Amino acid sequence: MTIQVKFAVYNAVSKALIILAFMALLPLLVERIVYDHIDKRLVARSERVLLTVRKGSIADIVREQDCSFESYNILKEEFVAIYPITDPGRLTAGPQIRNESWSIEGENLQHRIIKRPFLYDNQMYELNIGEGISAIDDLKSIIQRFMLVMMLAVILISLFVDLGFVRLLIKPLNKIISSKLQPVPSPTSFNFTPVESSTTEFNQLDARINEMMHKLKDTFLIEKEFISNVSHELQTPISIIQNRLENIMIESNVSDEVMIKLSESQRTLNRMSRIIKALLLISKIENDQYLKQEKVRINELLDEVIEEVEERINERGLKLYKHFYDDFNYGPCNKTLLFTMIMNLVNNAIKYNRDGGSIMITSRIIQGKFQVEIKDTGIGMEKTELPSIFDRFKRLNKSKADGYGLGLPIVKTIAGFHHIDVQVDSEPETGTVFTLVF
Repeated sequence: MTIQVKFAVYNAVSKALIILAFMALLPLLVERIVYDHIDKRLVARSERVLLTVRKGSIADIVREQDCSFESYNILKEEFVAIYPITDPGRLTAGPQIRNESWSIEGENLQHRIIKRPFLYDNQMYELNIGEGISAIDDLKSIIQRFMLVMMLAVILISLFVDLGFVRLLIKPLNKIISSKLQPVPSPTSFNFTPVESSTTEFNQLDARINEMMHKLKDTFLIEKEFISNVSHELQTPISIIQNRLENIMIESNVSDEVMIKLSESQRTLNRMSRIIKALLLISKIENDQYLKQEKVRINELLDEVIEEVEERINERGLKLYKHFYDDFNYGPCNKTLLFTMIMNLVNNAIKYNRDGGSIMITSRIIQGKFQVEIKDTGIGMEKTELPSIFDRFKRLNKSKADGYGLGLPIVKTIAGFHHIDVQVDSEPETGTVFTLVF
C-alpha cells in the first residue's frame, strides 16, 4: 500500500471514528436538551394552573367531577389532571418530573409528567401535567439515520479530497523515487538533477541522495580503474614466473625431485591465474563493463555447450538426455557470458556426478516463462547448504581438489546481469537440479 493511500485511509478512518462518536452522543444531547425544555414548560404550566386554583376558578369543576379533574388535547399529547390525595404516603416534598406510561381512554402513551401536591380548601390534591415524548424517539432515529448518511458522504468526499491532496503533496517524493531510486545499469548513469519542491524535508532528502550517488559514482570509477590495472599487475608476473619454470623444466640436468616441485609450482600458478581471471570476470560484470547487444537462440547455445563438454561426458561414462520442447530467442544479451554461465552449470553436473550417471537438459515454456533445467544424478547437497552455494570461495564438497568455489558465484553474477532467475533444488545421493528462468 502506497503512502498516499495510507494517508487517505487514515484520514477517512479518523473522520469516521469522530462522526461515529458524535452519532452516539448527539441523540443523548438532543434528548437532554428536549427534556430540559419540556421540564421548564411543565413547571411554568404547573405554576399557571396552581395560580388559577388559588383564585378558586376550578372549585366548581372539582366538585362536579367528584373531587377530580382531567383534560387532554385531541392528540392526547398533552393533559392536565387533578386528584385528591387520600393516602398520606403519596405526599411528596415538592414537584417531581419523570417519564411515565399514561393511560388515556384505554391507550398507553409515553409522557413526560410533572407531579405537584397542593392544598386547596383544607384538602390535599395532586396536580399532574404531562407532554407526550414519543416524538423524541422518532427524532433520535431520524438524527441517527441522517448522521449515518452524512458519515458515508463525508468519508467518500474526504477520501477523494485527501487522495488528491496527498498526491500533490508527495509529488516531489514520487519524482525522487522515479528519477533516482530506480535500477540503473551503472553508477555512471545516475541522475543528479535536483528535484524542485517547496517541502523542506524533500529538498533535504534529494540533496542527501545526490551526495550518496556522487560518492558511489566516485567509488565505482576508482574500482573500475583498479580492476583494469590489477589484471596487468597480477597476470604479468604470474606469466613471467610460469615461463621461467618451464625453461628450467626443459633443462636436462634437473633432478626428478626438483621436477616434481616445479610441476606443483606450475599448478599453483595456474590455479592463481584462474582465480584472478574469475574474480576479474565477476567484478567486470558487476561493474557493468560488458555490453549486451546480441540475440541468441537458447537451444543453439545449449547445443554449443554440449558439444564442448561431450568428450568429458564420455570419459566419465555419463549419459546425456536432451529435451528441447520450446525455444527462445533471447536478447539483448552477451552471448559469451551466457555460454560461460551454462558451461559452469553443466561442468558442475559432470564434476559432481557419479560414474555411469546421467545429465538431463530440458528447455520449455512454463506459465509464460522460458526455463532451462539442468539435472544430474550426482552426490547432491543438503537443504541447509543451498542458501550459501553462491557465496564466493564456498566449496561444499572438499573431495574435488580442482574446484575453488567461484563457478556458481559466476553463474549467479551473469544471471543477475541478464535478469535471469536461478533456482536450485537438491537431494543428497540423488542429484541436483538448476533451473534458469528467463
